[in-house]
Amino acid sequence: MNGNLKKTLLLFLFLGLSGAAMAGDPNLEDNFKKLDYAVAHHTEYLQKVQQNIDDLKATLATCTYSSDRYGICKHLYDLYLKFDSDSALAYAFRCQVLAKADGEKEEFMESKLDELMIKVLRGDYVSARGSMVKLGPIESFPEALKGKYAILSLEYYMRMLHANLADPSDALTSNREACWQTFGKYLPRNSWAYDYYEAGVTEHDIEGRLLKRLKTLPQPSIQVAMIEVSLASIYKRQGLTDKYYNALILSAINDISMGNREAQSLLYLIESPYVRRNLDRAYQYAMLCSENAKSYKDIWRSLDIVKAQTVITQSYEQALQRRNLYMMGIIALLAIALLAIFILFALLWQKRRKQSEMVKKQEGLNNTLHQMLERERKMQEQLAQNNQRMQDELKYRNANFINVYMMMSNYIAIVQKFKKNLYNLIVSGKIESARKTLKSNTETEEYMPDFYRHFDKAYLSTHPDFPQRLNALLQPDKQIEMPAPETLTPEQRIYALVSLGVTDSVSIANFLHYSPQTIYNYRLKTRHNAVIPEKEFPDTVAKMYYQ
Repeated sequence: MNGNLKKTLLLFLFLGLSGAAMAGDPNLEDNFKKLDYAVAHHTEYLQKVQQNIDDLKATLATCTYSSDRYGICKHLYDLYLKFDSDSALAYAFRCQVLAKADGEKEEFMESKLDELMIKVLRGDYVSARGSMVKLGPIESFPEALKGKYAILSLEYYMRMLHANLADPSDALTSNREACWQTFGKYLPRNSWAYDYYEAGVTEHDIEGRLLKRLKTLPQPSIQVAMIEVSLASIYKRQGLTDKYYNALILSAINDISMGNREAQSLLYLIESPYVRRNLDRAYQYAMLCSENAKSYKDIWRSLDIVKAQTVITQSYEQALQRRNLYMMGIIALLAIALLAIFILFALLWQKRRKQSEMVKKQEGLNNTLHQMLERERKMQEQLAQNNQRMQDELKYRNANFINVYMMMSNYIAIVQKFKKNLYNLIVSGKIESARKTLKSNTETEEYMPDFYRHFDKAYLSTHPDFPQRLNALLQPDKQIEMPAPETLTPEQRIYALVSLGVTDSVSIANFLHYSPQTIYNYRLKTRHNAVIPEKEFPDTVAKMYYQ
């Protein structure tokens, strides 16, 4: 039997749980062992997803028609959606560029919805809400996209409701029934998504429908994982603790098997007494949750992981206290034993060998205890390091958040100042001066350095090695040096956008407020200085961070 066949049989062995769990009370410890197996082999499932992605990228490289490239980029977005949010976002942007170039308005709008879904899944609710307001009401969307927009809206409101993040400007963030009535009607009633979002947004008891739905879905699959989460929420409201944890276990196994880094079932299980009593299991689960949150860049889940690790730390401290008491008892017993040995040695010399063996056994036990304490200490240090990494990640995201909104605030101030000056000119009757002011580009030119400064800082914070990577593609005597720390040259700025997927000169010109001819000249000059064939230079830069 070859290795792949063995893995397949083992996978079916620990995934064939749903029917057994519904037939009677679930055996949680057995199911936890199957989940432990999935956690231990999670890298194999991630490699399988990555292989599918690599195969599809190879197909994309051979496409010549724009429509084919769009279809493959859309498929890559779907594969990355629950696997790598940054990559999913990049392919959503590429779909937008392709759809816009082909004049496909509906496909362009669909790609915008895909981009917005990433914001919701990563917990960027403020930005997501602003984008949803700009898109307008669902009634204004084409019929073919209403279902997709409804799922996006339900996903957003479901997360807001569960996190108790009520928005005073939006009544739906605190009204479950109104939210479901507004968007649920756009989903097909016979779809798994209809059942999942009804259970997630409302508190309707639809356990029977969900159990029937499980029989129609492929296993393993992300759909099964999501339905199991809905069942878990129902069991929790009913007070059925064992069924609640069992549904989370089944959900987590399906998520791990499908390489889903966005799911949270495993995180909820860390707080269960079945995990807290097993420190090794809690540690393995927490490490996988931390790895998934870091890879997916999920803002809200990072906070939940910190809380879960606090729970693990408390359990560890309690276990450590019990072990300390146990060690003190052992030491006391050891002292008594030594005293007894001394007395017996004085009284019973003939039993010296037997007493000596007893002492050696006690010393071995003491060494074992010290080794256990050392392992526990190292585990605590690892947990502390993970907490620090999570804090650093939060600080990094907060800095990016403030940077973007500070730039927007400065822009608003400039616009307000411009409007005020223009108003004063009109009120004072200086119509000709007002006309000249409107024709002038001074206000825009004053704002552009600040815009470029923010763009350079934000891009280099996530791609600090970009100048070195770009120079590696240029001739030694044509290297481009940065004029100042965290400051890009126009050529570097243009190819920074290319590395983000913005490849056509018109879009780059619009973004940087240069003329298309200027962009063309900069790009042509840089390509002439390349150490690789000029035709390959743009694609090489575009794929710089996707290989």
